Amino acid sequence: MHKKNNQQLTLTQRAGNAKPATEHLIDLKGQPLTTGLSPTLIKAIKEHLNAGNQVMLFLNRRGFAPALLCHECGWIAECPRCDHYYTLHQKHGMLRCHQCDSQRRIPSQCPQCGSTNLMPVGLGTEQLEQGIGELFPNTPITRIDKDTTSRKGALEQQLEDIYQGGSRILIGTQMLAKGHHFPDVTLVALLDVDGALFSSDFRAAERFAQLYTQVSGRAGRAGKQGAVYLQTHQPDHPLLLTLLEKGYDAFTKEALQERQATFLPPYSSHIMIRSEDHNNQKAPQFLRQLKQFFEQHPMRDSHLWVMGPIPAIQAKRGGNFRWQLLLQHPSRGYLQKLMSVTYPQIVALPESKKVKWNIDVDPTDC
Repeated sequence: MHKKNNQQLTLTQRAGNAKPATEHLIDLKGQPLTTGLSPTLIKAIKEHLNAGNQVMLFLNRRGFAPALLCHECGWIAECPRCDHYYTLHQKHGMLRCHQCDSQRRIPSQCPQCGSTNLMPVGLGTEQLEQGIGELFPNTPITRIDKDTTSRKGALEQQLEDIYQGGSRILIGTQMLAKGHHFPDVTLVALLDVDGALFSSDFRAAERFAQLYTQVSGRAGRAGKQGAVYLQTHQPDHPLLLTLLEKGYDAFTKEALQERQATFLPPYSSHIMIRSEDHNNQKAPQFLRQLKQFFEQHPMRDSHLWVMGPIPAIQAKRGGNFRWQLLLQHPSRGYLQKLMSVTYPQIVALPESKKVKWNIDVDPTDC
């Protein structure tokens, strides 16, 4: 659709009698944490529960902990098929890779030094549920993530329990943030936002701002005053200050200015060509051949930038080594035409049949 046919619709007030939620930024530096919760947040949770309301705690990491570490030698359990640490799922006694879904039993001792002093590192929703249960032993808790909703009908049953008020503390990942109406939820907390502030993905800040808007919309939806708490070690980060003090529209304007200054989408267009193999040789060789192919192509103009090949951010997944080649140009139409013309030639290359590869137009995932 052409830009002139688009119309922006702005929601200037919340539905019904809902009041805007108050916003609280908690500086975590130097604070004693209990299962990832600061004293300020624990106090606020108690106040909202004592008032007969529900509390939602948001953490976008399922499992008990993001990693298992040996306290003696520093060994970390890592998936041999991926460039990724195993996630500890303590309830089932398993280490699981959230990239390729492989799993193994939790070792009784370190395979590197033989120590039995293995410890979880970081915080996941399973550990958070356990810790919250110890802090509030008489309060019903519901955890909603991929692990607790895999059984058919489980999500619907859990949501119904929340709607009926049977659960007072809700713990969940992103699936709990979207589209649900919980009239008794008056406190929503994002426990760890720092990962989004320093991500290598240039869209991470944009995704966090969208997520924050979704999550904060769960607080105070039935005439009750809601409150949103964000825990961070970077309370002076420009993104947070703009988002909290000036709102989402101001954030988008600043983000677009940054994108324009760095020539990133939507001020340029991307096509990503990805390739992977088992030996980490044929995939980069294939992409190097493609780079030379595009740099010498008659359609190339001075605005075409060919970057790579470089390893993907997750350089190994499912036993395959992953590489990528990026094409960038101010004109999306030019890139599409270039790819339309060159695709049959790429397919005809003998090397294209020796590796797994794909073309991603306007890529959003690395």
